Amino acid sequence: MSLLWPANEQDISADAGRLHALVIGVADYPHLLGGGGPTAKDPLNLTQVTTPRYTAERVAAWLQHEYVNPQAPLGSVEWLVSGQPGNQADPATMDRIVKAANRWKRRCDTHRDNVAFFYFCGHGLAKDYQFLLPQDFGDPDYDNAWEHCINFDHLRTGMRSCKADTQLFFVDACRETPFGMLDDLAVTGRAIFSAEVSDVASTVATFYATVEGKQAFGPPDGPTYFCDALLSCLGGPGAVNESGQWVVNTFSLASAMGQASPIFSLRHRKTLSWASDVSGQPRTLHVPGKASVFASLSCSSPAADAVAELVLRGPGPESRSPAGSPRPVVFELAPGMWQVEVTFPGGQFPGPLTQDHMLFPPVFKGVKWPGAATSPSASTTTCRP
Repeated sequence: MSLLWPANEQDISADAGRLHALVIGVADYPHLLGGGGPTAKDPLNLTQVTTPRYTAERVAAWLQHEYVNPQAPLGSVEWLVSGQPGNQADPATMDRIVKAANRWKRRCDTHRDNVAFFYFCGHGLAKDYQFLLPQDFGDPDYDNAWEHCINFDHLRTGMRSCKADTQLFFVDACRETPFGMLDDLAVTGRAIFSAEVSDVASTVATFYATVEGKQAFGPPDGPTYFCDALLSCLGGPGAVNESGQWVVNTFSLASAMGQASPIFSLRHRKTLSWASDVSGQPRTLHVPGKASVFASLSCSSPAADAVAELVLRGPGPESRSPAGSPRPVVFELAPGMWQVEVTFPGGQFPGPLTQDHMLFPPVFKGVKWPGAATSPSASTTTCRP
């Protein structure tokens, strides 16, 4: 079944603002290269993927067990997952996505204070518009290659006719344009919803796993790097202090994701460049109960990095990176005043060096020492022996 939470449709509350989620993960493409069905007339050089099923499971679990928002508690989670062992969810075919999306929109349409949450992970393409590919994309029984394809931009526009005043979209997919797509004069895709010129939502936030024209990445046996970063930022680095409470809102999340992309690029050894499109008033997405900071620390030369020990002491537990550890090292720390200590146990460089730094979300780029002088900035302090 596709309704993951609550167990029954009649248990879904419509008496106040709620978050209603539609989560889609497509990890099985029978008509693309390596699939189990008849191959598409032009598979566009697209192969099988594994990360979407892990990603859909992780996002759905986060919504059920970690999401907190008193303004819009969790109302429902509907999901479709192709390639999931055990068939716990219905497959993400075009027909099932259309039906699930219409159910999702009707739930979101019950109250103005609802939050509409849409997450897609699978193959994506771009040509003038962003397209999302269901499981049965490329079925050669259909002359129109785009019969089973979602025009995401039109879907998002069509959601303007929904009463939910806050609408969140997460596109965890590639945005490349294959040659076969460039050569096709009739690239279309289904909009699923429709809206009129007068329809508008107050807050619309779209988060993309990559910039237009680029690929999205993930490991073969886990959630995508975009999902990893998104849930990490929601957990603290994306928070801002509102009247003494740490909350993640639409704009603070977009800022945190942008600033965190170099951190996650280093962590995963990939060039990651996420994109976002946020409009309207800042709306609370999540109340993590705390804030945190991604702190990136390194020395200014590989030789120093190889022999330096870095220690941070502050409002949270002590964090330590012994000599020989990979650099830069990234800690996730509580905000506040931290003491950064750099020592060289082998005596290769002068030390120890101790400095105090105030850390604020989302990112702190730490002390670079020793090495040649560089111009200090708001986020980087350079010291010389």
